[in-house]
Amino acid sequence: MPYTLDDWERAIPQACRTITSYPPAAFLFRQQDSADAIFLLLEGQVRLMRHLEDGSVVILHVARSGETLAEAALFSSHYHCDALVVTPTRVMVIRKEPLLTLMTESPELNLYLTKVLAHQVRHLRSMLTLRNIRSAEARVMAWLRLHANGNTPTVTMSQTWKTVAEEIGLTHEVLYRTLAMLEKSGTIKRRGAGVVLLTST
Repeated sequence: MPYTLDDWERAIPQACRTITSYPPAAFLFRQQDSADAIFLLLEGQVRLMRHLEDGSVVILHVARSGETLAEAALFSSHYHCDALVVTPTRVMVIRKEPLLTLMTESPELNLYLTKVLAHQVRHLRSMLTLRNIRSAEARVMAWLRLHANGNTPTVTMSQTWKTVAEEIGLTHEVLYRTLAMLEKSGTIKRRGAGVVLLTST
């Protein structure tokens, strides 16, 4: 989590923010709702989904603790997607109008928000790069390498594999089959809530 709750509380005056809890299947906002706030996800997961004109739904991102949501709302009249709560969730709701006013008055706040958004842009670019890899095996290995740490590269899972599948643009069935193939080939070893990378290929 690159920025803590304390960081946000120092940066955003109390008059601009509230903490709210949501149960699974609730919506933080719906596509085309009036955009009047941005959100900091404190706990839980939120799936961002866009409805297309042909009736299909595209999953844009699955947000986790420490991420902000709906940043574009600062400069838009309406939200451009649904924000569906996946697990019990707590968010900091940051009201748009007072935040915009503060941003015109505080270079420090502008710098802080720029750093937060720059971090998330890097993450989203990484996810877009992964989605462009055609091979499911190569895509999964790229995700694992991106999240691995240690001398023996190991991924400690902080989310479900179903969420990972959505994030990298695979069905969960394909992801599970790919993990099984990688383990059978000796490329990885699943160990409890983690995955050990055994080869550099």
